[in-house]
Amino acid sequence: MPKAGRYREGVPCWVVLTAPDTARAERFYGELFGWEFVPTGPGRSVATRYGAPVAAVEAAPDAPAAWTTQLACADLRRTAALVRTAGGRIAREPYEVPDQGRAAIAVDPLGAPFGLWRGDTVDGAGLVNEPGTLAWNAHLSPDPDAARAFYRRVFGYTYDRPRAGRTLARLAGLPVCSLGPSDEPARWLTHFGTADTDRAAEQLRALGGAVLTAPEPTPFGRAALVGDEAGAVFVLVAVPPPHENAEAA
Repeated sequence: MPKAGRYREGVPCWVVLTAPDTARAERFYGELFGWEFVPTGPGRSVATRYGAPVAAVEAAPDAPAAWTTQLACADLRRTAALVRTAGGRIAREPYEVPDQGRAAIAVDPLGAPFGLWRGDTVDGAGLVNEPGTLAWNAHLSPDPDAARAFYRRVFGYTYDRPRAGRTLARLAGLPVCSLGPSDEPARWLTHFGTADTDRAAEQLRALGGAVLTAPEPTPFGRAALVGDEAGAVFVLVAVPPPHENAEAA
């Protein structure tokens, strides 16, 4: 099972679901991905798979349900200053997440919110790139050139040539995320792995979720844009079975 090591600055390392009803969200994702949940405080829990942390859930009764991509950060105040200098803003100043780490919520110049995460006991996702875990993060916006300039300035991303309309971002030569065009408002999209995208999409619909874009082949795996029962949008993407990942390693 692929386990993440220490996350380099700027790498998407953690994802947080804000939900109006956390108990309902836990039932949904527990059925869909086989997650188990460890309470970490009032209205908060950490989702685990095979005992490893894979995501967090937080109560947000007065806000729309949403997944937020969080980027690894060693110095929250320094990075927050870089965000402002590059034309973004800080929507929530650095704060403590008890027994896990510290976080801040930023918004880039295109309007896409994202988190800054400095891990303590939770460095980030402890299991990735297999069914039921974080597999990828993508930034989509009407102006990908402006997005690339912003994230290069703040985190030092470098970029490959565009592929299928998207540009692969790298840090120290390693791929970390993709940035691409969209006619919709700017956003980060969390991708969760699945062994069978079509079957997972059917199960999601049976659980009360919505399939927004039917499963289709992409250069990154068979994928579908979906929403959970409260409307939080994410992507289901096919990944190799765990034994194939182990053999490849």
